[in-house]
Amino acid sequence: MEQSSLYTNDEIIDIYNRNVNTVYKICLMYLKNIPDAEDAVQNIFLKLIQGNHRFKNLEHEKAWLILTSQNHCKNILKHWWKKQRVDIDNISEISYEENNTFDDIWKQILLLPNKYKIVIYLYYYEGYSTEEISEILNIKSPTIRSQLSTARKKLKIILEEDIE
Repeated sequence: MEQSSLYTNDEIIDIYNRNVNTVYKICLMYLKNIPDAEDAVQNIFLKLIQGNHRFKNLEHEKAWLILTSQNHCKNILKHWWKKQRVDIDNISEISYEENNTFDDIWKQILLLPNKYKIVIYLYYYEGYSTEEISEILNIKSPTIRSQLSTARKKLKIILEEDIE
């Protein structure tokens, strides 16, 4: 492992162990496939190791990783056309929907637009308040509450359609 000037190897391992699941879930939520999500997680932690990021506390650390994950994935999605294309018949990868670790509600959350997915994930799965999400994503609290409300309504519609 490459040595960071700010962190020892043990500190990097601790940061990784504390946050890898959150970073992975955010990447998977955006990128929708396991190989790309795994690559993104690796790149995000490389940014941490190679960067100049010193955190005030564990919450600041987690917030930085959440925001960095979101931005990294958005950048990947902006430049999807730069990737080498492969015929769909030649691909034998497991999509995110085939992974048995996701429950039915999680699958429905993945159908929501990205701006709603991230607030639902942070609120319900990570346990952040709307004010904390506002600070992490640098979006005003009323906007977060509005996005959360809209996401719930959209999710309710999706779930009701599934029941029918």
